[in-house]
Amino acid sequence: MLTPTFRAISRPLALFLAMWLGTAPAQAHARLVGCDPAPNSTVAAPMLIQLHFSEELARKFSSIRLTQSGGAAIAIMAMDAKDAKSLSIMPPATLAPGQYRITWIAVATDDGHKTTGTYTFTVK
Repeated sequence: MLTPTFRAISRPLALFLAMWLGTAPAQAHARLVGCDPAPNSTVAAPMLIQLHFSEELARKFSSIRLTQSGGAAIAIMAMDAKDAKSLSIMPPATLAPGQYRITWIAVATDDGHKTTGTYTFTVK
């Protein structure tokens, strides 16, 4: 049987431990939340490719790479994005019909964590 003194001490201690153990440090990674063209979509040749992330990006360390289905890199021009959470590129010429791969690197400004990903789309 617990003594009243032990109960008086253990309840606040248990509450403190539950709060302390239940809080984890924030892991703010920039996740891809939207893009144009969309993954696995079939589209007319895009004039602009835009990726939107969940966190503000360190532009110096974040990038988009565009390749053909065979792996050959397509020359691109980085464009001003609509906000600090987006990256935009423009192909210098109209993309020919075929499948293309987007490879991206996103580095969050608040903690410097790097995330990467790829997806494909098809130009009709």
